[in-house]
Amino acid sequence: MVILIKENHSFDNLFGRLRGADGTSTADVFGTMVRMPVTPDSLLYNIVHQPPQARIAVDGGKMDGFSKQPGALQHGKDVADTQFTRKQIPAYFAYAKYFGIADHFYSTILSSSFPNRFVLISGQSNHTLSISGVAPLMSWGCDAASSSYAQVDRNGTVANVRPCFNFQTLADEANAAGVSWKYYVPRPGHRGYIWSTFDAIKHIRYSSQWQTNVVPPSRFDADVKSGHLPAISWLSADLAFSEHPPASECAGENWTVQKLNELMRSPLWKHTVVILTWDDYGGFYDHVAPPVRDAYSLGPRVPAIVISPYARPHTIYHRRLDFRSIMKFVEDQYGLPQTMHYNRGVRSLGPMLNLHQSPRPPLIEKKLSCPSSNPGGPGYRMGD
Repeated sequence: MVILIKENHSFDNLFGRLRGADGTSTADVFGTMVRMPVTPDSLLYNIVHQPPQARIAVDGGKMDGFSKQPGALQHGKDVADTQFTRKQIPAYFAYAKYFGIADHFYSTILSSSFPNRFVLISGQSNHTLSISGVAPLMSWGCDAASSSYAQVDRNGTVANVRPCFNFQTLADEANAAGVSWKYYVPRPGHRGYIWSTFDAIKHIRYSSQWQTNVVPPSRFDADVKSGHLPAISWLSADLAFSEHPPASECAGENWTVQKLNELMRSPLWKHTVVILTWDDYGGFYDHVAPPVRDAYSLGPRVPAIVISPYARPHTIYHRRLDFRSIMKFVEDQYGLPQTMHYNRGVRSLGPMLNLHQSPRPPLIEKKLSCPSSNPGGPGYRMGD
């Protein structure tokens, strides 16, 4: 089981043009329908999409305020209301069509990476909303700079707290059941270290598993090659390959293709499930209003592609799912003890698989020649 997490794209931004899916090529810009231009391979900087800006974008379900988010206008153009074409991301379209994609899969929190990444390890955000003050250590966890703080909603009151928490995660459930796991993510000193979510879980960060189980993405390559990939893996790229603006989308897809080709060429492929998803909408337009659970949930749709020999072929799954659906599926698959505190009244993404079908052969994709880009260069402004 590999949970492959990329950054900052809505469903319509990547797959609005996918035939058969609930997508669109027109955007509602405050009541005016416009044809969505093509998203540049690299933006100048990030579109701010923390809770206040996400609320502006969603606009009470009207889904017409994306152009009002800070960073939406770049070089005088509205880049928030744009989308990629199949030609730009051919491998992603190929995976979606050959395997299966969910087109009503929502980010769980109406916000950015930090709280949604919590959901992707624990099924809940621990009431966190966002994080501030990343510099100078580029950390969102227990070793963050003293200026760093997480915003937490405590019964309607937002408080600032240190980004170091203790709550049960999927890793704890796996430990209790004797199921192996690793979180493959950039190490300190790399910009992608901010997505090292277990850095914010105190009992993991200050245990021996911080060294043995939270390891760089290069270890994923080695573990696949040796045939020793753990039962449960998370895989996250460094900034340049994360697809987080201003990073190149082409470079990000190439990185994903490399990892998946390695896996598909290995003996591990025959009993592997990869869930490829994006951790938040990134400020980009989506036309489907997210269902309202509370003030901060759900967030806009993001893509989720299930890649496996047992994925139901050519499937576009239309039922409602979110990041909790991944946690539920993993718990069910491995019979884990349910010590995480989250609402399990969600659908699992299990129906996107048929474990009794004849295994499907791998789909080896080619890497693209990418446009030149300069992630992290002048004009770089990441935010969350």
